[in-house]
Amino acid sequence: MTQPSLTLLLVEDSPEDRNTYRSFLEEVGESSYAFLEEEDAERALEVCCGPPVDCILLDYHLPGMDGLEFLRRLKARAGIHSPPVVMLTGRGSERIATQALKAGAADYLVKSDVTPESLFRAVHNTLERERLRRQLQAESAERMRLKVEHQRLAAVVADSSYFIGFASQQGQMQYLNPAGRQMVGVEKEDVTQLKVTDFYGPEEQRLNEEQIEPILRQTGRWSGEFRMRNLSTGNTLPVQHDLFFIPDEEGQSVALATLALDISSQKRQEQEALQRAEFEQYLAGIVGHDLRNPVSAITLSAVMMLRRRDLDERMRDALNRILSSAERAHRLIDTTLDFTQARLGGGLRVVRKPLDFQELTQQVVEEVQLNFPDREVEVLHQGRSQGDWDADRMAQVLTNLVTNALRYSPRGTPVRVTTRGEAQAVILEVHNLGPPIPMELLPRLFAPMKRREPSDGSSGRSLGLGLFIVDHVVRAHGGSIDVHSDARQGTTFTVRVPRQPPSYAQESSSG
Repeated sequence: MTQPSLTLLLVEDSPEDRNTYRSFLEEVGESSYAFLEEEDAERALEVCCGPPVDCILLDYHLPGMDGLEFLRRLKARAGIHSPPVVMLTGRGSERIATQALKAGAADYLVKSDVTPESLFRAVHNTLERERLRRQLQAESAERMRLKVEHQRLAAVVADSSYFIGFASQQGQMQYLNPAGRQMVGVEKEDVTQLKVTDFYGPEEQRLNEEQIEPILRQTGRWSGEFRMRNLSTGNTLPVQHDLFFIPDEEGQSVALATLALDISSQKRQEQEALQRAEFEQYLAGIVGHDLRNPVSAITLSAVMMLRRRDLDERMRDALNRILSSAERAHRLIDTTLDFTQARLGGGLRVVRKPLDFQELTQQVVEEVQLNFPDREVEVLHQGRSQGDWDADRMAQVLTNLVTNALRYSPRGTPVRVTTRGEAQAVILEVHNLGPPIPMELLPRLFAPMKRREPSDGSSGRSLGLGLFIVDHVVRAHGGSIDVHSDARQGTTFTVRVPRQPPSYAQESSSG
């Protein structure tokens, strides 16, 4: 059977000798050959820089360059990737043969002794040695790569903050990294005396027998939250635990890997968050019931007393202040309840009814202006403004945004409120020419307890919940709110609310 074609370069200035070598190899060789022929050494070196050559038959005596010089230049150009060379010379010389082999020739033949069989053996053996050399070189490079990869992996495992261990398939520990040894309180020399289950408490031992081992045998992997025991202190700590078998090249399990991440901090944060939520619910109950009732009683009493006709001016002023304070307390209670519902209740509840957004906007602006009699508010309406919204909730949005626009802009500058109808939604824009909102505050502007000082320098008595509640009201309507603020153009809050609930809009469009 003919072997794959091999490329041989014949570097020989004698055409007769080139023909002889070619006929000898074609006569005896089992492989098919593609011959390249050059009688000039320089051109032959150029050929070696092109497509790969499998072997070179090199005449020692060449015009302008002997074979030794050719070998040196070939090595300088191609290095370890240079093709193997079989050198031929017209006369036998031990000195030349030794020099040729030292210079890198793979074999040396005397032309007068060359036969088809000897030439074939020389080429065949040279090619075989070259194949073995390259194979060994590739294997050596692969071993070096694996060694470096192993060293890197070992460094990562050793420096990791995870518990990383390896055990036999029966669970006998073979290795545990420093973080793992610290987590379970063992010394390096004691690791191999332990089993994976030695780090489990009684409850975890039971879980291991009933759940983990069956799943591990069936799927080769188990993952879940767990508690691991420190053998030095006896204490347990929560971990995210992973177990899986490591297969060999044939897919057979040869070892068990065990990983664990200490999640004590995460569990502590979850517990603290739960306690905060419970406290907020408790506080909401106090605000919603224990405070609302007495404030309502104060409001009712003040209203009833103001109806008396025998009050003097001083008493009437005092009662009006009491009534005003009670109403403000009511608003603070409502705001706090809205905040609690938004944080804990899964969002604010809205009751949609048909509403003209332009009419609501005009009404709210007029009400807000009563508290800012010296300020100008420009109201613009464009397009259709009907839709289904919660009027009270949308009034909250308008009141907060317009009040903020007036409070955070200088006297003598106008505030512009624009409503604009689109096909499926209504756009509200509230713009003022006050100082820009600080860049560091913008990403947290709709978070609770975030507020800035009014432009008039007053401290204000806001809880800092207004924009938080505005954001939740808008989202409860399936809408969005954005803000743009810079020194040149001022500040604009843009609210987009769909005319209908998203589910209704989808049903209408599909119908």
